[in-house]
Amino acid sequence: MSTRIRLPSISFVVARSYPHNIIGRDNKLPWHQRTDLKRFKEITFGHPVIMGRSTFDSIGRPLPGRANVVVSKRPPNDPHVNIWNRTDTALLWSQSAEDAMYLADIIALSTVKSEFFVIGGEQMYKLYGRLCNRIHLTQIFTPMKPREGDAIFGYDADGRQWKTLEEVEIPAGPQDDFPSRYTVLDRKFKTVRYVELEDFYTGGADRRKWIASQLEKIETSISQGVPPHPPKQLQMFEEIESTSEGS
Repeated sequence: MSTRIRLPSISFVVARSYPHNIIGRDNKLPWHQRTDLKRFKEITFGHPVIMGRSTFDSIGRPLPGRANVVVSKRPPNDPHVNIWNRTDTALLWSQSAEDAMYLADIIALSTVKSEFFVIGGEQMYKLYGRLCNRIHLTQIFTPMKPREGDAIFGYDADGRQWKTLEEVEIPAGPQDDFPSRYTVLDRKFKTVRYVELEDFYTGGADRRKWIASQLEKIETSISQGVPPHPPKQLQMFEEIESTSEGS
């Protein structure tokens, strides 16, 4: 009998302009919203976060207290750019969305987290859109107009597929450029991901042993300067689960 392990849920954290859905201009946030940055930290702290190369470059450093997984077709050649710390700040480079998801899955499982976050940019939201179960959406009420080259999050949550868990209007604080609206959207029919183990672990600790083996594999890959890849036994599949619970 095979062992099935449920993998973490995927959530988005997005700040975009209203009504034009701009999330970035010239590889930077086109506003300063201290209130939103504080909430972003509270939501993501202690969890793995996945981002694209441009988003990482715009931040300029790994986000403290989080496992930062950066997706780039051309990661730096120097293996020392990888920072591995299981309990605090980590920086890991990945060459594909699938490999990045594997890293985030294992790190989240090892730290007993039930979700990880995709934080940008535009292409990352598109790549993981089908698997996302929750969206933390901040809409910034700014008069800026769209222009060529702007990064956009144009996803419109269909009320037949998504429900609103929370929505609050936020006036501009002393360190905010504009007022905003914060909304938490939850998918009504969750995408649930599992891994079925081909190896048989004895002693009733299958989950812990498998997670430990994957962490060791990741550490070995990093020490050898080789990007970690999912093992062949990691055959992920999706089930659509109707539930009223959060992700």
